[in-house]
Amino acid sequence: MRSIHRIYLPDEDIPIYDYVKNRKLVKYYTRETMAAVIAVSQLFEGHPIPSDMPFFYSTGETETLDFYRKICSEYSQISEEFSSLGFIENIVPMISPIQQFKMMRNTTSCFLSIEYGLKGDNALLLASASGLLYSAMFAETKGSVLIGSGKLYADGTVECGFAEVLPYEIENHPMLNSTDDAIALFKTPYFSDNVSSNHRI
Repeated sequence: MRSIHRIYLPDEDIPIYDYVKNRKLVKYYTRETMAAVIAVSQLFEGHPIPSDMPFFYSTGETETLDFYRKICSEYSQISEEFSSLGFIENIVPMISPIQQFKMMRNTTSCFLSIEYGLKGDNALLLASASGLLYSAMFAETKGSVLIGSGKLYADGTVECGFAEVLPYEIENHPMLNSTDDAIALFKTPYFSDNVSSNHRI
């Protein structure tokens, strides 16, 4: 088992161009995606990533308050009362397609799969530590499984964690029936970060 946990603070640059192969896609990346791509690169440094490795990723609620503040500000310029139709007709066309794309919950897992050529079984989960562990345990593979989780906070802080595990290694994990967010897995001694970095907590 190998694992990694990374945190980038609100004003901290994420050096994505030092790690990414397809630079043209970076404009679509969120801070969570950037952190995740770097973490996976560091986790597998010097090790090939099998394209058929099962990959399960859990994302937390994306607290992108700036996005919602902009929407509210735009809507406040309209004199009519709020309505769904008014929102669709007047506000949605004003939101950048790139920004809308970044709000998709599966953005990070999709770009990780593209960047590292992951074509095996995969799934996106929402927040669940237990679901992430059970997905890995029951993966149909004789090899290892890549699991990961990330969260983007309202102030711009982002954290993510990844582990390459064999299903039997997590059979007795203490968080198998936990209701905690999946990111909590990577803050426990069980998944202690064993990849060196300046961003270790």
